[in-house]
Amino acid sequence: MRIAVCLSTAVLLCLPVKAQDTLRTEDIQEVHINAERTYGAGSVSNEKKADERLLQATGALQVSDVMKYFSGATVKDYGGIGGLKTVSVRGLGASHTAVAYDGVIITDNQTGQTDLGRFSAGQTESVRLVSGPDNEMLQTAAMAAQAATINVSGHRPELDGEKFKGSARLLAGSFGTLNAQAETDFRAGRNSVATAGVEWLQSDGDYPYVQDNGSSSTTLSRKNSDIARLRAEAALFSSLGASDLTVRAYWFQSQQGLPANILYNENAANERLWNRNGFIQSTLRTDLSQRMTMQICAKYDVARTRYLNPSVNSISGVTDNRYTEQELYLSAVLMYRITGRLSASVAEDGRLSELDGVMVRPTRGTLNSSIALKYASERLVLTGRLNHVATKEDTRLNTAARNFSHLSPVIGANWLIWPALGLHVRASYENTYRLPTFNDLYFEQVGRRDLKPEQASVTSGGIVLEKQAAGMSVSIYADAFNSCVRDRILAVPGKNTAVWMMKNVGRVTTHGLETGLETACQCASVRTGLTASYTYQRAMDKSDASSATWNHQLPYTPRHSASGVVFIETPYLNASCNLIYSGKYYCNSYNGPEYAMPSYYEAGCSLWKDIHMEQCDMCLKAECVNMTDSRYELVRNYPMPGRQLRVTLTLDL
Repeated sequence: MRIAVCLSTAVLLCLPVKAQDTLRTEDIQEVHINAERTYGAGSVSNEKKADERLLQATGALQVSDVMKYFSGATVKDYGGIGGLKTVSVRGLGASHTAVAYDGVIITDNQTGQTDLGRFSAGQTESVRLVSGPDNEMLQTAAMAAQAATINVSGHRPELDGEKFKGSARLLAGSFGTLNAQAETDFRAGRNSVATAGVEWLQSDGDYPYVQDNGSSSTTLSRKNSDIARLRAEAALFSSLGASDLTVRAYWFQSQQGLPANILYNENAANERLWNRNGFIQSTLRTDLSQRMTMQICAKYDVARTRYLNPSVNSISGVTDNRYTEQELYLSAVLMYRITGRLSASVAEDGRLSELDGVMVRPTRGTLNSSIALKYASERLVLTGRLNHVATKEDTRLNTAARNFSHLSPVIGANWLIWPALGLHVRASYENTYRLPTFNDLYFEQVGRRDLKPEQASVTSGGIVLEKQAAGMSVSIYADAFNSCVRDRILAVPGKNTAVWMMKNVGRVTTHGLETGLETACQCASVRTGLTASYTYQRAMDKSDASSATWNHQLPYTPRHSASGVVFIETPYLNASCNLIYSGKYYCNSYNGPEYAMPSYYEAGCSLWKDIHMEQCDMCLKAECVNMTDSRYELVRNYPMPGRQLRVTLTLDL
């Protein structure tokens, strides 16, 4: 009764005040709360993240540069800024790793591989790699269906009460490298902010390399390795009550030469490649109730590729291949919080892809479905998921490949067994399904329409030790894994060695270990950090017990690899050093000494100074990449650049 009387009195007192309109309203400025967040401790899988600080410390020019510092990830690089850069996780191949931009998957049904060199580190806020099942319940079905996921988060404005912010960056480096970038953030309404940016990158790519000719060696300059790239983006972020809307438009175009294998005549390196790629995507996340959240994604993507080889004649003259791939993508995810600890989600993705440029003009409709259940308490996380994929294949000419359907289970657990020490144990199992690409099925005489999809399974278990104290945090992890890929799709000789065809002939088993250390320390105005990782991978060919390659290491997969980054930030000067090491590996399925690739290491350092002025902030940065001028090849006969120097000037308005 006392509570009822008090409430009634308060309401009566407020009524005349409201009628007289004497209440004064004030706009309160938004407040951002920044705190350190560690990644991977509560995850059921090995989870790594590179934020803007790590991107700065590693001197990354492209997203692929920072991926080299993640344990379990193998970057295949064909040399130079314009070379193709793909990532394979835990020996599964690049096609088993999903790449997303702001949570929306990027697909290439023609080749099955996404070039991470197309994403600029300068316009990226973070890069996140999850090697296994993801704890995220609002994950799209297409992302959940992959063995590993890479999520690139684009720039999101933080205006802090201001109406406008702008920045410009100019980088000049060795081998004629020039990188210019401009970006602006502004308010687009009371509850909306927007960003727009453009970036230009060019490089001659004429770096020197050493070619061995028996007992002698010759220093030559790389030919036809030039590149010119334009990248433009615009994004809108709106808060609509209980909903958040993100719309992003992206445009990329490039013209570049394709450097030849150095065993061949350098004068023959005259192949050219043109790429144009644009997409517009939108994500709407809304709370339908206190228990229910929905996320809807939509995307339209178009990519045009032209390949010119004047040295190879065809029926129409020189080889001049042009391809256009279009895709329409829709996704819906619904999450329901059953209790405070138990939640469930269901996701449905649909994609319609079409390739124009080959005679048959294939079209593929893909439907991904996923249902997940998650239990999360203070000390225990349990996840379970069922993924299903179904396809409908069609062609305008001849016979299409058969349709596919597959159901894949995923489970994971994380248990905090020692809270005082921050000690977690985790384990996971997942089964994935990799569809044949359009090139695998339909490319001229090479493709085969009776190919079966690759099936992969990964089992992982590990421990995480994470501790935070006053001004300091430490995280140590170690994960052992076993992966198996069946029905590997490989190009093998057909009727003769001059005619190759795609076949399901492979089976690979990989045993591995991923370990890492992350520390950060804040003492007064000085901040230091260290990130180190080590990976062991024994990727064995299990295709045929009678074959000469039985139990041989998978090509371009080193058994041992390691990396480290250390940085220090002070009010006067900032510095960082980084190191990448790769043990010996082989460039052929047969691990003979003639195919051995020597171990290598690459070290770099950076110095930068932040200068705060009245009208703007300025940052001057000097970098030395591969400062020991280490000469090595990630792909046989495609040498990597040696020592490089870069100078960067950044202005923030």
